[in-house]
Amino acid sequence: MQAILELFNPLVLAMVWLGAIAVVGLQEGSAGLIRSFTAWNVLLRADPVRDAQMARQSLHQVEAVIDGKGLHCVDQVNAKSGFVARAAAHLASDQDIYAFSRWAGSDLNEREARHNSVIRFWIAVADVAPAIGMAGTIIGLVRMFKDLNDPANLGSAMALALLTTFYGLVLSNLIAAPISQRFLRLSTEELKWQRILTDRLIVLARQSHKQNERRRGKPGCV
Repeated sequence: MQAILELFNPLVLAMVWLGAIAVVGLQEGSAGLIRSFTAWNVLLRADPVRDAQMARQSLHQVEAVIDGKGLHCVDQVNAKSGFVARAAAHLASDQDIYAFSRWAGSDLNEREARHNSVIRFWIAVADVAPAIGMAGTIIGLVRMFKDLNDPANLGSAMALALLTTFYGLVLSNLIAAPISQRFLRLSTEELKWQRILTDRLIVLARQSHKQNERRRGKPGCV
């Protein structure tokens, strides 16, 4: 236990970790920095499998409404999936396949861009952290060589040199890299089912238009 405690130096830890985050923050800007940390709520709570199941259930409700009442009534579906609810509202409002397709493509592209911004941030932290740790190591070595005639200071200088490299590797390989990989997996799975769902809604909209051509007037939504 004592050996583990000796590896903890709050000042050196803050220097390496905050230094790495600051460097990446300069690259990505304040918006990217804020987005990457507020996304932690998603990191801890997101469940793409559950979300996909809820979306499929909501899609079945949308299909039933379109078959029974028509495309203009799909906004009345009480969808548990927020994405399905927004898509249904746009579909009912526009009732235009091309307008809905443009909205869906734009929405998914914007979502993917936000995801990629967060993923890119944490990949950059994983890349930068070892370099920041190495910079601290060089500082520690300079101090050590400077104090060669003073053995009492050699221990602290060597500790600084080794701990900065250690903290950089920990931040890179045990924190930032796993975070970026989890965000990448969550993004891939989420966008996959959302694209499948929007494609299905477009098919349903086409079928609804064909049905409307064969019948006169619009049925009510009651």
